Amino acid sequence: MPGVPGRGGRPLDGAEEEELFRMAFPGDGEGMRRAARGEGHRDPSRERRWEAALELARRALSAPVPRPEPFRSAAEVFERYRYRLADSPVEVFLAVLLDVKHRPLRVERVSVGVLDGSLIHPREVFAAAVRERAAAVILLHNHPSGDPSPSAEDREVTRRLRSAGGILGIPVIDHVIVGDGAFFSFREESGW
Repeated sequence: MPGVPGRGGRPLDGAEEEELFRMAFPGDGEGMRRAARGEGHRDPSRERRWEAALELARRALSAPVPRPEPFRSAAEVFERYRYRLADSPVEVFLAVLLDVKHRPLRVERVSVGVLDGSLIHPREVFAAAVRERAAAVILLHNHPSGDPSPSAEDREVTRRLRSAGGILGIPVIDHVIVGDGAFFSFREESGW
């Protein structure tokens, strides 16, 4: 929701109580606010509306949260994210943050490069992973040339990021390079 305070699954996080009641009960925000606090004269109609709002909130909060399927191969990573990177004229480096079952939590854009490269530092890759309490990460970037073969720099960056992830306890599960209709997986292709 653009323009609404908060982030992620809590779009109204940080909104003041008065503002929340005004949005939830247009035209009667202050009356409902008093009813919720048990202030003022007793109004059975407002009390029923308040109980209904609480019941809806209880049901919404107790509903199971659907989670995406865990990644089982680099091909699945490629299929899920290839179109996000396909038309970029420069390298885009992503970190896919994973939960303990290797299901994606969210995608963090780490770097957008120039025509022939991208500068990657472990602090940019792992800052979001630490903040979001990710259990692991999958690294992903494109080669604008269309050839997914890894360069010497790609190999060195992968080595450094795997080492940093090991120190932090957030392992790098794979590093997938996306090309034109093809991909390269360090885990599957290079003796991980």
